[in-house]
Amino acid sequence: MTEALDSSNPRLPQLMLVGSRALAASRPALIAFLVAKGAELSGGVVHAISFCNVLFIGNFCAAMVVGFWFGFGNILAELKQLKPKTLIGLGLNGILATILASLIFTGLQYTTVTNAVLLGRLGPVLFALLGAVLLGKKIKLNEWFGFTLIAVGVTAIALKTSNFQINQGDLYILISTVFFALGALVNKLMVGKSAPLSVVVFSRNLLSSVIFFIIAIQLFGPDHFGEAFSGSLWIVMTVYALILIVGAQLLWYAALNNLDSRTVGRVTVLSPIFGVTYAFLLNGERPTGLQLVTLTVIIVGVLVASLGGVKKRESKPEPVMPDTECAASAP
Repeated sequence: MTEALDSSNPRLPQLMLVGSRALAASRPALIAFLVAKGAELSGGVVHAISFCNVLFIGNFCAAMVVGFWFGFGNILAELKQLKPKTLIGLGLNGILATILASLIFTGLQYTTVTNAVLLGRLGPVLFALLGAVLLGKKIKLNEWFGFTLIAVGVTAIALKTSNFQINQGDLYILISTVFFALGALVNKLMVGKSAPLSVVVFSRNLLSSVIFFIIAIQLFGPDHFGEAFSGSLWIVMTVYALILIVGAQLLWYAALNNLDSRTVGRVTVLSPIFGVTYAFLLNGERPTGLQLVTLTVIIVGVLVASLGGVKKRESKPEPVMPDTECAASAP
């Protein structure tokens, strides 16, 4: 696939990367939209959209799509060949992705999508800092400066919008960035170079759906899922899983194989821009002056941190900072 991309259109990987960011960045706004429109989509069921329903259906559909696309037999065969360390890493990856998705979904019930998008940019910074401590990776001066700008922007939006008292929703989003960083670190140390992409995406989504199913059964009973299949909600969630979860992840990883880290760093600047735009279009959230200033500071921080990346094409480049939306299967 990547060879075909190189020979046919050298700009195609960049377009795929932009497309992956455009799809992935829409998730928070779309989740908030589904929560607001759940009764209409379900045919009148008041509480059709709950975190168990949405995340169970989204992850389960995503796992099934990957399974049918790559073949369940092929994925199972690949799993059998993996070392115990990699299998443990896949399990941890799925658990951390579940916690991450739960925190983001819960946080969106108490804060704006715009705030969630901006606060979420702290995750890649935490990953970079953890990588420096645990992996011995040296952080360059420009990266320190870029990370500082992002941290300042995140701190400002978290404190100023709630009169210097972090509200519940913003706190959930901030905690989620810690789990994002841990998940990215587990993926790099235990999974990244050992398991095929199809296995990573399939196992993460399947394990997450199983966990959400068990939680729902324990807390609400089996009747809880009857509401998840009401009206057109199942169709909407299937499309959501196919395009926004699976499509975004496959485009992302396919693009990474053909782009250097500096290009990836520049393009991921689009993620918060897309996220804020979706919040306005889908949820009617008009960004405040502070949010626009914060967005600008974060964009400058990402650009500064991505300066001076590798100049030659690598066989399997790694972005300066992994992108928040790619780390979690959902939301």
